[in-house]
Amino acid sequence: MSHVLAHDQDGVRTLTLNRPEALNALTLEGTRELGEQLEAAAAAAGVRAVVLTGAGSAFSAGGDVTLLRAIPAMSDAELRTVVYGTFQRPIRAIRTTDKPVIAAVNGPAVGAGCELAVAADFRLASERARFGEVWIKLGCVPALGGMYLLPRLVGLTRATELILTGEIIDAAEAHRIGLVGRVVPAADLLPAAQALGRTLAQGPARALAAAKAALNRGLATDLWTELEATVTAQLDCFRTRDFAEGVRALDERRPPRFTGA
Repeated sequence: MSHVLAHDQDGVRTLTLNRPEALNALTLEGTRELGEQLEAAAAAAGVRAVVLTGAGSAFSAGGDVTLLRAIPAMSDAELRTVVYGTFQRPIRAIRTTDKPVIAAVNGPAVGAGCELAVAADFRLASERARFGEVWIKLGCVPALGGMYLLPRLVGLTRATELILTGEIIDAAEAHRIGLVGRVVPAADLLPAAQALGRTLAQGPARALAAAKAALNRGLATDLWTELEATVTAQLDCFRTRDFAEGVRALDERRPPRFTGA
């Protein structure tokens, strides 16, 4: 059985974590497959946006308990290369692809599951979603990017509370603090995420890629460096057919028909 289901429609690839009986807890095999699927989506010419969600009642309950039990017996080298090499692979894929990634959080997203959601470019949540950086309750720390990204999403004060206490918050609180952009009824979550994906897929691909890269750079650079880098990216956008189409559509007062060229 595949740990990750893939479905393409209208330029949007939906990836579904597929261990519903285990609340989509992440095994080494399943996480490796997720990394491969995200990398494949990044490389696929016909894919313009990615939606990541979970089958059943959960987004992901984090690391599989069998794996957690095995960790104390592993050497540092094994943990670094086997475990974190595997578990960081999806995070790296999400952050490095130039295509927008939408997390459709349908239920609990805790531990590594929370880190996956935090890494996405967009987070939509059902009213049943829950978020928790619960690593501290296991006596360890978030190591899949959340320590870096979460303070930039919700501020240092709230991120410190969430990480140091392991507090689990509901969808309404996640929306209030800026962790998710929108909360929708459970039945509407995947359609809403896929509709957002289609909107992005119909956009100017190179401009979207440049904007995502600039936002990521902005997390770790200064304004002056970013101003210069943005000009370079903008000049590249100006040479695209999509930009010419955008200007024509503006002149003709119609929606643009972007092709990604």
